[in-house]
Amino acid sequence: MTDIILGMGEVGKTLFDLLVERRFNCIGIDIDNSKCKNYSENSTIENPEYLHVCLSGKLTEFEDIISNWFSKLEGLKAIIIHSTVKPGTTKNIQEKLKVPILFSPIRGIHKRFLEDIKKYTKFIATDDKQLAPEIKSDLEKRFQKVDWMSTTKTAELAKLLVDTTYYGWLINYAQITKMICEKEGIDFDEMWKFADEIHENLGNRPKMYPGIIGGHCVIPNLSLIENENLDMIKKINKLYEKFKK
Repeated sequence: MTDIILGMGEVGKTLFDLLVERRFNCIGIDIDNSKCKNYSENSTIENPEYLHVCLSGKLTEFEDIISNWFSKLEGLKAIIIHSTVKPGTTKNIQEKLKVPILFSPIRGIHKRFLEDIKKYTKFIATDDKQLAPEIKSDLEKRFQKVDWMSTTKTAELAKLLVDTTYYGWLINYAQITKMICEKEGIDFDEMWKFADEIHENLGNRPKMYPGIIGGHCVIPNLSLIENENLDMIKKINKLYEKFKK
């Protein structure tokens, strides 16, 4: 049986390496042929079992690409979306395709992705209350540390609100306090020492580094959430960027 990784960027390549390390038969597919693993354009995929989607969730044709690959892969047990997507995306695809569609967000720092994926529990969500026990068992063998969420939208929002956006919010506060310290002539690190023991005892006063938020996660992912209050993260980040100049 074969696991197919669709999209061999940082997430897809890491997922491929994880499954191969755990002795699952895998192929990796990407629009860039040089990134493909065990696959060429004329290849026949033997016994496809699970399709793992690791494409950018911001692609306008995201759902169409998944539908197209589903039509090519006869006998799939399930499709698992690992991409960060707009809430409701997984359920929308499920309504179009007659195969279980699950959502399982990726967690970890890119420079140590493989180690982090092994370390963190892999949350998986389905809207199918009658999901075959065999599928649950198969995925638990692949990811080993698994926690099942009750709906795909819960997991989609968890990735956006509890992971990337919350991280941006915390950095924003560090940016604000840094700007105040500069204005008042105060040492930022000395001031934040006041929080050390509080955080050690209560765990709710994290000191963040007040850098400019870059990369392709925190700010870009805000476009997937329709909430004007969260636009403040971008505004504060731009203000801090001007301040640093």
